[in-house]
Amino acid sequence: MSDYVTSRANPKVKAASLLKNNAGSLFLVEGFHNVEMALKHGIVEEIFSTKEIEGSQAPLHIVTNEIIDKLSLVKNPEGIVAVCRRIEPRPFSGGRLLYLDLIQDPGNLGTLLRTALSFGFHDVYISKNSCDPYNPKALLAAQGAIFSLNVIVSDSASADDVKTIKGKGYFLLGTSLSGAVPFETYKIPKGKICLILGNEGKGVEKEILDLTDQNLKITMSGIDSLNVGVAGGILMHGLAL
Repeated sequence: MSDYVTSRANPKVKAASLLKNNAGSLFLVEGFHNVEMALKHGIVEEIFSTKEIEGSQAPLHIVTNEIIDKLSLVKNPEGIVAVCRRIEPRPFSGGRLLYLDLIQDPGNLGTLLRTALSFGFHDVYISKNSCDPYNPKALLAAQGAIFSLNVIVSDSASADDVKTIKGKGYFLLGTSLSGAVPFETYKIPKGKICLILGNEGKGVEKEILDLTDQNLKITMSGIDSLNVGVAGGILMHGLAL
């Protein structure tokens, strides 16, 4: 069932616009693909769209382009924004776990989430003080991947997180430019593996690297480092089950 909303001052529009910082239990998703993914997972509270949406069980508000502009964070919005509920995390237990230590850039985080889903890392553990995975730019970069992942956002120190993961029987693979073995020649161990990726500028903290079972590096020439999203893609592809 739909209604028409034409004023940017409408209470529903004003309430939705306050969610652009995604600080609470509700967040905004924009773009037809992302909204479709959110609908499939049953987390959509209401939709603002410039046209009718077939088959949606969520309340639908047909709105103007001006209202979409008020709710959107992109220059050329597709004409649809949805208010969604955050997904409650589950205990992690899969064969591949990704731990992200102090990732700050939302584009990198979204890319890593999308890549994690692509290569079977269905559990993603994000350290305290990292970028919020529900950041609007992270959501756009993830292209709906967050809805199919078990994303755990920690409120503990990173070293404590890693100790917890190790206690669950995971083999810890850190990433470092020094004191590490080349990934290209590394024999991947059997069993559950946790891949740890670190901050864009500083990498994985030494306190965490001291806890890992093995630290890896990617052999390169002409430059001494890769973007964390690119490095994560190479490593997750090679570690995929």
